[in-house]
Amino acid sequence: MKLKQRNDKMRDLLRMKWAATGLLIAMVALFVGARLYEGAHPVLGFVRAFAEAGMAGGIADWFAVTALFRHPLRLPLPHTAIVPRNKDRIGENLGAFFEQNFLSREVVADKLEQVDLSGGLLRWIGKPEHTRQIVQYCAALIPDLLAKVDARDVERFTQNELAMRIREFDLAPLVNDIVTHTIESVDYDALLTPALEEIALLFEENRDIIRDRVRERSGWIWQRISLDEKIADAVIKVIDEAVAEVRNTREHPWRRRFGEFARERMAGLAASSAWRAKCEALRDELLAHPAFSALMVGLWSETVERLREDRQASDSWVNAKLEAIIAQWAQDALCDDALRAKMNARAREVILELMPAQRHQLAQLIAETVRRWDTDTVTRKLEVEVGRDLQFVRINGTLIGGIVGLVLHALAMLA
Repeated sequence: MKLKQRNDKMRDLLRMKWAATGLLIAMVALFVGARLYEGAHPVLGFVRAFAEAGMAGGIADWFAVTALFRHPLRLPLPHTAIVPRNKDRIGENLGAFFEQNFLSREVVADKLEQVDLSGGLLRWIGKPEHTRQIVQYCAALIPDLLAKVDARDVERFTQNELAMRIREFDLAPLVNDIVTHTIESVDYDALLTPALEEIALLFEENRDIIRDRVRERSGWIWQRISLDEKIADAVIKVIDEAVAEVRNTREHPWRRRFGEFARERMAGLAASSAWRAKCEALRDELLAHPAFSALMVGLWSETVERLREDRQASDSWVNAKLEAIIAQWAQDALCDDALRAKMNARAREVILELMPAQRHQLAQLIAETVRRWDTDTVTRKLEVEVGRDLQFVRINGTLIGGIVGLVLHALAMLA
């Protein structure tokens, strides 16, 4: 595209050069013809004067235009080939002009006020093809960056930073919340029923042991009249009936009392500083255990591997999620005028803060670039850019010179 534009400019320049030169040649031919036949036709004196002055103006402007870029007729005359001889100074002046007139704080600030920087960026990000490019770049970059993190660094981070942050976390509110939720959610009747069944089974399985214990604690007189066994059986029967009654009666007072007791104990446990201290001690023990660091290192390695595998998949979950998040963020931010105003203000501040340090470097870049160009390159570039317009100077000089010559000849005739 740039090559085509350059070729088009070169073609226009050559066309205008031929036009200006052709006009000058026409003036020469007109002058010669008028000079030859002026004696027979005095009116041709006006033509001769027009052509003569036109030649002078055309040649003078040809010299002036040519002298900008090279020596006219290859003659090293003073003040010719101005561009080649002053290439470095032109580059420095061009850089200084650019710095003082285009990169001043006032000019840049005024221009930035008219530009919606964040809006343009958000609209660019919001286009699906651009969002996809950003996601692909991030998805390709993240696994490689994470993979470069050494396992020892992960272990060191786990033991120092992560463990320290976890230790700084206050467990008391969390413990209270867990215990309170447990108190409210536990079905104590559901816990009590199997416990009572287990107690009944325990008494049934240990009936003989209970009978022996009752006999041991009974007086010898009861043993002599064989009432100890009856007492033991009565005790066991009473316990069985009591357990069965509590088990089978949903609204039994003992059930309510058990629930109240359990709630009171658990509430007391939540408020117990000793129990929280035990929880904290258990936490610290877990954090200090080598298995914790090994777990974190393993999770890190597995995460990196999963990200790498996902990146290679045609239906990457990470890519899809990132694309949706970025697209939604760009859309929401674009509709948020207050956010865009803040982003624009911050962007302007950053640009204006960078300008003092960067504008001189940009000016130096222009000067250095021009200095590195060879003379022919600079001359050719400038001539291609402005040479076409300079040919109009030659054409105008030829025609204006001719008109001036015509006027002077008419004044001479009137005198």
